[in-house]
Amino acid sequence: MKSTFAALIVVIIAAVLMSQPGVPPQRVGPLPDGRFQLNSGWTLQPAGKQIPLSTLPMSSALSHNGKYLLVLNGGYRQPSILVLNAADEREISHIALPDAWLGIALSPDDRFVYIGGGSQSRVYELSLSPEGQLAKTREFIITPEAQRTWSDFIGDVALTPDGRLIYAADLFHNSIVVINPQSGRVTERLKTGRRPYRILFHPDGQSFFVSSWADGSVYHHRASDGLLLSRIALGQHPTDMLWSDRLPELEQGEPPLPYKARLFVAAANTNSVYAVGVTEAKDLQVAEIINIAMTPMQPVGMTPSALALSPDQERLFVVCSDGNVVAVADISERRTRVRGFIPTGWYPTAARVLPNGQLIVLNGRGVRSYPNPKGPGPVRRTDELHAGNPRAEYVGYMQTGTASVIPPFDDAQLEEYTKIAFANSPYRDRLLEHVETGKGNPIPARPGDPSPIEHVIYIVKENRTYDQVFGDLGKGNGDPSLTLFTEDTNPNQRKLAREFVLFDNYYVNSDVSADGHNWATAAIAPDYVQKLWPNSYAGRRKHYDYEGGEPAATPPAGYIWTNALAAGISMRNYGYFVTNLKTPGPGGIQVETVRDPSLAKVTDLKYRGFDLLYPDVERAKRFLESLAEFEKSGEMPRFIIMRLGNDHTSGTAPGRVAPLSAMADNDYALGMVVEGVSKSRFWPKTAIFVTEDDAQNGPDHVDSHRSPALVISPYVRRGAVDSTLYNQTSMLRTMELILGLHPMTQFDAASRPMSAAFQSTPDARPYEAVRPKHPLDERNPENSPTAARSERMDFSEADRIDDDELNDILWRAIRKTEPPAPVRSFFAR
Repeated sequence: MKSTFAALIVVIIAAVLMSQPGVPPQRVGPLPDGRFQLNSGWTLQPAGKQIPLSTLPMSSALSHNGKYLLVLNGGYRQPSILVLNAADEREISHIALPDAWLGIALSPDDRFVYIGGGSQSRVYELSLSPEGQLAKTREFIITPEAQRTWSDFIGDVALTPDGRLIYAADLFHNSIVVINPQSGRVTERLKTGRRPYRILFHPDGQSFFVSSWADGSVYHHRASDGLLLSRIALGQHPTDMLWSDRLPELEQGEPPLPYKARLFVAAANTNSVYAVGVTEAKDLQVAEIINIAMTPMQPVGMTPSALALSPDQERLFVVCSDGNVVAVADISERRTRVRGFIPTGWYPTAARVLPNGQLIVLNGRGVRSYPNPKGPGPVRRTDELHAGNPRAEYVGYMQTGTASVIPPFDDAQLEEYTKIAFANSPYRDRLLEHVETGKGNPIPARPGDPSPIEHVIYIVKENRTYDQVFGDLGKGNGDPSLTLFTEDTNPNQRKLAREFVLFDNYYVNSDVSADGHNWATAAIAPDYVQKLWPNSYAGRRKHYDYEGGEPAATPPAGYIWTNALAAGISMRNYGYFVTNLKTPGPGGIQVETVRDPSLAKVTDLKYRGFDLLYPDVERAKRFLESLAEFEKSGEMPRFIIMRLGNDHTSGTAPGRVAPLSAMADNDYALGMVVEGVSKSRFWPKTAIFVTEDDAQNGPDHVDSHRSPALVISPYVRRGAVDSTLYNQTSMLRTMELILGLHPMTQFDAASRPMSAAFQSTPDARPYEAVRPKHPLDERNPENSPTAARSERMDFSEADRIDDDELNDILWRAIRKTEPPAPVRSFFAR
């Protein structure tokens, strides 16, 4: 009780201090105790020795003789396979491949390695010499290059126990491809569940299991012909699987076990691992669910995505990607016990126990992030679009992974590791019950408490950093030399920041739009997005399916609109997850389909989705038409979500709207929306929140993820600067508290609400929009110096372009000089 009371006092004092002028704001970066603070609020202090790897190390294989550990790097840089000496973790050899993703398997005699070829739609065969040297031998082509599309993508590979056949997961054709390595030919294609992730053979070789990333199930097939023997439903996003034939020890008097072995399955969209009992007849039944949450009330977001087993099969190691930990479970008895947590690097992806007892953990993003004073490309000529950008300081390129080498540990050491793991996480169960918002603050302290704010409007824009927009604002922490868009092009954003609150310490959680729209609406980027966007952005898998429509890309608790609708909150959608008609239909209909069925009934079909050829001002006009209808009825939805994305710009593509005009159009549209709402009957009880989905890796003197944010309401402090550390999930958390919604994941649950920007006494003066001095319809010339580079870009969806190249083009087109390099802080994400 004393410790709980003391902790509560500390929290209250901290909240008071954060609200006091003159107190230095909390900053991201290195902490005095040696940890690194991320912009998500989490900190890193990984256990063990760190071995540098390439981008997104995602799987490993141990040679049967125990001498070599092979690591597959499948991220933004050219994929590669690395061979480490298992005895001393020394690199022996490595080899680069055109693509590689997840799948890695060794032949029974350790002579050959088989690699899933990702977008190359093939399986690579490499030889492994007794000295650990790799060499390319053969390629087993599954789809010929002339017939290949984005949907031809090979992930996991597995060999039959006798090593005679290769089974490969054809991810988007929902099938398993069987290859005979003797002939080098595909012999069969076996249908299975949607988005097959892992393949695991039964030890007898007569059947195999497939985890379905999209179906929440594990499929059991006969090996000879692929006949489906059974399917067992588990949690969302089943990923890794492990087989254990060691039966738990039974206490005297306990009934015998109904199974002969256990299949452990990680479900990434839950906080659980499933222990499936397998009988002698191969019947499947869930024997146990292992909860790897760190506290009793912790929301989803741990992302258990990979598994490892100790040699004696008494300990199960669960890789929790978004928790930055490995959970340690004792599975030696009938009732599994989670013993503790090991702190890891950033976004761990795989683990393996070596013969000497060391635990190896692959960290997808390493143990820190980096400043980038020498680039990326804005000060250098950029590369072809999606060509696998080799620039040393592009965010996708420089965020390299590591392998944590953790020595054998006893219970006392695990207890110490667990204390560190808890200290690294800002989440506490009490945050679900109560947050400190200050007496009289309109942001409720707990979901369901009353608020004078009844209506929330959430506007998501595209791809700008703070300094690009507010660097020369005259107040706040800005760098005028980095400003791209001046008073002539964005007067409304500047006026809103001056009249209401300027946030100069606000960050996006994302790197690119693929994960950005997920962070902005779901408080997490699901494992599908995290593991595939680097492949897409490197130009290997030329497809963008991260904003609705892809069954494996669903976040664990849905989106903020999912939760609002489930809670019975009235809402309206303007532009999210819609597919546009090529030309407007009858009555001005702009939308052909809505990619999320739950949004279909609340979507304004006359509001056009992302389309840089269509003015944001026209979108604003459509919203104002809706607002007029709300005025007539006297009712406006409590929650409105809207995309205004033309600040993305089309670069200098010939004939397209010029960058400054695109920003002016976006800015004026925002001003029109705010003015319209502020002059409506709903204004006294409304709050408008504005964020960018990501910062597009642009220049900013603090960090390239620092981004402009706006909060506009009668209850917002006028003329203030709030330097509190906030991020996208802070904004989500604030809106959730107003609407009475519970957090979606551990990230918004742990985020600090933006309550310091609010006041108890409303000031209902309306806002007057300003028409930008810069014309809204200026077009790019046909033959500008950067026209050819812009013309190659695909602007049909957000971030189907190289964000560094576009930033380079924008700077050259607007400032007419060599652009500065973006800056990275220690937390760059």
